[in-house]
Amino acid sequence: MDNLNIAIADSSELKKQTEYAQKLAEKGFDFGFAVGSAFVGSMRNTHYRHTGTALDELLDNSIEAGATEIHIAFGYEGKSTSKLKSLAVIDNGHGMVPNMIRLAAAWGGTHRQDERTGFGRFGFGLPSASVNQALKFTIYSIVESGKWHAVSVDLEEIAEGKHTDQTGKVLVPEVEEVDPPEWVLDYITANYSDNPLRHGTIVLWEKLDRITWSTTAGMTKNLLQHFGVTYRNYVQRVKIVLDQKRVEPLDPLFTTPGFRYFDEDEDRAIPFEPARIEVKSRHSDKKVAVQVRFSRFPLSFFSIDKAKDAVRGNQLARWAVTNENSGIIVCRMGRQIDLVERTPWGGLEKFRNDDRYWAIELDFPAELDEEFTIANSKQGVVMSDRIWDMLRDAGIEAAIRRFRKEITAEQAERRANRDEPHQGGRVSELSMRDSEKFTRERAGGNSPERERKAREALEQHVKRRAKEEKKSLAQVEAEVQEEISAHPYKVVFDSHPGAPFYRVEQIGGQRVLEINKAHRFYSSIYAAHGVDRYVRAGLEILLFSLGEGELDAQGNLDKSSFYTVEKNVWSEKLDLALTSLEKFVFQTEIGAE
Repeated sequence: MDNLNIAIADSSELKKQTEYAQKLAEKGFDFGFAVGSAFVGSMRNTHYRHTGTALDELLDNSIEAGATEIHIAFGYEGKSTSKLKSLAVIDNGHGMVPNMIRLAAAWGGTHRQDERTGFGRFGFGLPSASVNQALKFTIYSIVESGKWHAVSVDLEEIAEGKHTDQTGKVLVPEVEEVDPPEWVLDYITANYSDNPLRHGTIVLWEKLDRITWSTTAGMTKNLLQHFGVTYRNYVQRVKIVLDQKRVEPLDPLFTTPGFRYFDEDEDRAIPFEPARIEVKSRHSDKKVAVQVRFSRFPLSFFSIDKAKDAVRGNQLARWAVTNENSGIIVCRMGRQIDLVERTPWGGLEKFRNDDRYWAIELDFPAELDEEFTIANSKQGVVMSDRIWDMLRDAGIEAAIRRFRKEITAEQAERRANRDEPHQGGRVSELSMRDSEKFTRERAGGNSPERERKAREALEQHVKRRAKEEKKSLAQVEAEVQEEISAHPYKVVFDSHPGAPFYRVEQIGGQRVLEINKAHRFYSSIYAAHGVDRYVRAGLEILLFSLGEGELDAQGNLDKSSFYTVEKNVWSEKLDLALTSLEKFVFQTEIGAE
């Protein structure tokens, strides 16, 4: 991927760290967090969606430090491994010099200030994520040919004033030469080929009071999926291990062979040609590219039993992934950042449940940070009007509308097809046939014109079938007459763009109702979500009844012309009104939230 260009750390990073820390020390930097412990407490409220998004901050740092292996190890109390007591992120990156460890514990302590070569730019991630999830965090680090040093920050001690100077400023504790806890060293011995670690960093969280999943099983299941999605473009070059289980790449568009759930069953996502949008960076004045990927999912994509909806008990693992990633997925330099669930485009102001059957991913380079306004926690973006305009010009808006239209049509057809007729026919066909015994006979019966057209339609039908099936006319006519006798009423479906929403034809003694799937009546009313079998059968009966009036009008020029003209008018007005109805209902639902 073009945007997968995080700079790999080398020995010059340690030199930069040393110079940065020395420069601050010479200026008399006092290693203060901020004025007052209230600041530290308030930083606990930095928004993270869950423990996984907080841990992302630490994984970002590890990748930037040139780590080839990152392990998230779980610590327990006693022999029970069901509930976590502590958590350690261990990497084999270049490590940090002692003063840099102390700076890393403070907000803004980074030598990469406003650089565009890595994930972070401001030095807020490690302390913000750590205090958000735990009351105590410790940073251990070692550089090549060095020894382990550490800084430990305990919020309960800060609240007691233990690290506050005479002016009320909270200071980062002094660096100590100390080894990591025994259980962490045991984990490294058992799981790292490079043992002992000659260089690297460990961030240990203790007093875990805000983690999202308190059990090992819940934490493992959710984090394996989250890291697989977030770092899908990195886990093949950086080994990420969670509680001794390697994280597998997981593409939420499900179009990358070899990635998790790509071939969970026989269904496959449908990929589309990627797009590339050239944008002039306001930061460097250079042209850079936003990469766009698209995919569509079959309606059966998330179902175990393909004939049924993906409801509880019938959902593949893909379902949970899509529920977490339904919308416009935004990546920065190949690392997933956010999910945009609203657009400025009319009718697409908010995505809906059915939008889970398509996926769009944007991947932008750090040069465009000003256009995407990333939150400090690297979880949210606010795209500029300029970017939205470029996306529209590149066809993103049109693609979403096309996906919605296709999915609506497919869902409508699926719902309609579920009304399987039982042995005697569809319930509407049986109801019409049963109602005949209560219908009064017309004086003189059907008009001669209606009878003539019914005979001609039958003859044409028999000839067409005989040709298609390569049978004799006599054989086909006998079969058709038998079918008509068994089913004097029949419902069929076809697609005729621009035609009326229904038509009724008489073929011999059979009334055939054809419902036009290309008309909005079909998707917005007849086969709309929530419309059950009873309502569909009722609509079929209504159209059969209207059609009977049309058939009776045959032979009467005025009546026949009325139906021909008016039905076209009804269909046009119905289409326009249903379009408006969808808009107003959608706006009402938004306003009611």
